[in-house]
Amino acid sequence: MTKFIQPIGPIRPISPERLTELTSEDIVTTILRLACIFLFYFAMHKITKLIVSKTPGFQKENKNIPIYHCISIILVSSLLIVFGWSMELFKGVIFMLTLLYATVSDNQTHKVDDFVSLLIFITGFIGASVTDIPMMLFSGFAIGLIFFICACLCKDRLGAADIKFAASCAFLLGFEKSIPSLIIGLLLAIICNLILSHRAKIKWKDYPFALIPYLSIGFMAMYFI
Repeated sequence: MTKFIQPIGPIRPISPERLTELTSEDIVTTILRLACIFLFYFAMHKITKLIVSKTPGFQKENKNIPIYHCISIILVSSLLIVFGWSMELFKGVIFMLTLLYATVSDNQTHKVDDFVSLLIFITGFIGASVTDIPMMLFSGFAIGLIFFICACLCKDRLGAADIKFAASCAFLLGFEKSIPSLIIGLLLAIICNLILSHRAKIKWKDYPFALIPYLSIGFMAMYFI
């Protein structure tokens, strides 16, 4: 005897889902958003180009210029993804551009102007409440004191610019984020400069290096957390 399998339910014809109709308002909104994003990136490119060109010791033949632009675009994109169109994005962009200026300046001349630390200090007030300021001041003072003690022990390895830079970044980020920032930056500095001094075949203690670029990596990384 032949057995027939009965269907569980009625068989319905498969029909493709209709795409949601876009209104003219949605199209205009999308175009405006894309235009804003394009203008934002265009402005960041121009500002980055201007900042790099104004650093002490700048040369048009510098091979690192494309690298600086790539880093700027990557960081700006990351800030936009993490924070969106917010005050944290605005604050992060200023912080990032200031760190970029300090990094390029230290790489080219081993000097960083005092206004860099002052600008970072002022940027720290963006989005901060009155109740946050005492702890921010404590963070800047504590990290600055630590760096001052290290500068006294290491003699010529740390300069006044390094102390002010670290203190201002600590004021912006706070003490809890500043400690991991310093650990990341100092570890990178030690590892990279051991490699560079080995290639140059000179002692690590005698090898001149810029510390602020490594500190910038640590502080910028912790800004996202």
